[in-house]
Amino acid sequence: MLQVHEFFSVATQLAYNAAIIINQIRQSADIGQKWKGIDDPVTIADVKAQTYIVQQLRKHWPQLRIVGEESTVYDDPIDLPDTHINLYTEDIFNKTPNNAKVRTEYEIEDLCVWVDPLDGTLDFVTGEFDCVTTLIGVSYKKQALIGIISQPFVKIADKQYEFKPKIYFGHHPQKRVFYTYDTTSQIPFELLKPNYDPSNIVLCTQNKRIDEQKLQKIKSLGCSLLQMGGSGKKSLTLLEGKASLFIYLGVKMSKWDICAPDALFKAFGGRFVGLEGQIYDYNFEDKSYDNPYGHLASIYNELVDKFLQKTTGML
Repeated sequence: MLQVHEFFSVATQLAYNAAIIINQIRQSADIGQKWKGIDDPVTIADVKAQTYIVQQLRKHWPQLRIVGEESTVYDDPIDLPDTHINLYTEDIFNKTPNNAKVRTEYEIEDLCVWVDPLDGTLDFVTGEFDCVTTLIGVSYKKQALIGIISQPFVKIADKQYEFKPKIYFGHHPQKRVFYTYDTTSQIPFELLKPNYDPSNIVLCTQNKRIDEQKLQKIKSLGCSLLQMGGSGKKSLTLLEGKASLFIYLGVKMSKWDICAPDALFKAFGGRFVGLEGQIYDYNFEDKSYDNPYGHLASIYNELVDKFLQKTTGML
């Protein structure tokens, strides 16, 4: 069985140490940039961070299924500490805000971990570092259950960034989202669900891989618009209350891009669905791992209901 508090103990350490790897490569003379496809780069940071995450997860849970974005492995030794399972205690994660008991252990054979070690690689290579995140999602019986999103950098001025990792995490049955800035504090902070202004819906969407026709479709929804890179960054924009709707008109986001945000949005009572309301199936046996539906997502369920009437047929 996998214990939720043990997994969060390990995963927050992994997310923080992945941020260290990403920052080390950012400061190096050569980030090892290659291209997997059009507008789809990979760097040493992607491969090294994923290798470290997978190695550490395997150490604690050898039978756990793991699907990562990168197909290659970092061969050199990784000089980072091993993780441990006792950072957090079970009582942090076993009750909802209404004090209802929550399940905190799951059968390993029904779980799958989805890893995007460096979401927003295109932003990473172009120097937009605040759009970079690490995503670790866990599905249970093919549905999103647990989400961890780590943001290594904050923007302090134009083209100036500070390395200050912040890690958001939660499992949706608890209806809570937590965050931490380090790997030593045994009590995480709780993120409160923000409110939104129904008279001014702010919509977050991509700023790359979008043509004018798709952009006009999004503008036709009548919302204020925020454009940025990275599934993780856009998801954090909603969790932090800077936007209230996340729409993606495309098919290039994969399961490792959306599993962690899906779980965290559900924790706040929202939904993460296709543009026509399709429910995502995190099936590890589906080797394409594609998301063919685009997506409509919000931490506010009523906004998903409202905009589904408008996004059906947009893709």
